[in-house]
Amino acid sequence: MRVQTEDPIIPRRSFLASPDADRWLPIFDQYKASQAANAREGDLDDGGIVAFMFLRLRTIVLLVLASLRVNAATVTGVIITKEAVRSPAVSVAAVYQIQTRNPSGSTDLGSIGSTQNQTDQTRRELEESLKAYRELAKKAPETHLPQVAATLNDLGILDSNQNRIEKARKEFEEALKTYRELAHKEPDIYLRYVATTLNNLGILEGAQNYLEEALKIYHTLAQKERESYLPYVATTLNNLGIVDSAKNHMNEARKEYAEALKMYRELAQKDPGTYLPSVPMTLNNLALLDDARDRWDEARKEAEEALRIYRELAQKEPETYLPHVAITLNNLGIFHSDEKQMNKARMEYEEALKIYRDLAQKEPETYLPHVAATLNNLGILDHAQNRPKEARKAFEEALKIYESFAKRDPDQFSPLVERIKNLLKNLPK
Repeated sequence: MRVQTEDPIIPRRSFLASPDADRWLPIFDQYKASQAANAREGDLDDGGIVAFMFLRLRTIVLLVLASLRVNAATVTGVIITKEAVRSPAVSVAAVYQIQTRNPSGSTDLGSIGSTQNQTDQTRRELEESLKAYRELAKKAPETHLPQVAATLNDLGILDSNQNRIEKARKEFEEALKTYRELAHKEPDIYLRYVATTLNNLGILEGAQNYLEEALKIYHTLAQKERESYLPYVATTLNNLGIVDSAKNHMNEARKEYAEALKMYRELAQKDPGTYLPSVPMTLNNLALLDDARDRWDEARKEAEEALRIYRELAQKEPETYLPHVAITLNNLGIFHSDEKQMNKARMEYEEALKIYRDLAQKEPETYLPHVAATLNNLGILDHAQNRPKEARKAFEEALKIYESFAKRDPDQFSPLVERIKNLLKNLPK
């Protein structure tokens, strides 16, 4: 864990589910997903209306807060996109990875992900630090083994963000082994780092056992220092909710998200500047989960509260929170269309699209895929409302964007190109 609070890194990942099984589909180059998830399968009556199928193919997107600080933790976010023939988007939301402090102080991990050059520089600095600490640890292990483990943990985060999964796994596992040995001798100092690395391994592998062990440790630490460790308890509950959602353990996931939300509300009352952004994030997680369970009224209310908070935050920090406003609008559009409130859904999609177009003017590499995703949703809504001309126009613009990105990164964007082409084929001539 970092001793000092630092700006978070925000890697973005994408999730796309087929009717047969879920598979992680990265949308951005350096933010490839690291987990596979099992999902609910649904049967679609062959005699069903095509418009119904279109409604169930909407893209749902969730972006995690861009400036959340969780005490000594750095937050990692994901964008989740899911499509299925029958179920509308099954949730999954914000993933938190916790970084250990880089003892050399020479590498600012808060900059990871901003550009490829910075990422490469960060990797070189971390690898050089690791080599130096390993040599020092041969002579003074008690002093330098913690630095070895800390650097391995941070390298693991960097590698997992770049989809170097096996390398990240080995780094986390070595860090965990080292921290366990250190904690055996000095639990008061190192047990928290065991939990940190368990959390990161749990995210990487989608493994409940790692996250549950981390949660148990954080609960124990919170009994002695509640204010210090309650954010970590909430973080780990959120991550467990993600894993359980992906495995279709919806009841367990909802309990975990709800408990995390309760903690974030408590924390936000005392320190809104730090923890208020966690409240709408968790509300969005709950909303996505409730929508997947056809609890549309609850999903809508949760998303509306999230939107209200994000709008307030965006008034003070528009560059940070406008993307969250847009994503929550997108989610609300889906929930309202589930409730057959098509006019409200259209207004929300159109506002989200306007925000994304504005953001894409400054950062096209980051936000053009969001433009395409929202156009996809609008096209599906148009088709459902028997507006084939408008639907075709929206799909064709989305297709143009995805084809442009697919030329540079076919693995990530080619499936989206095919998806839009299939939607276009189903439109009336």
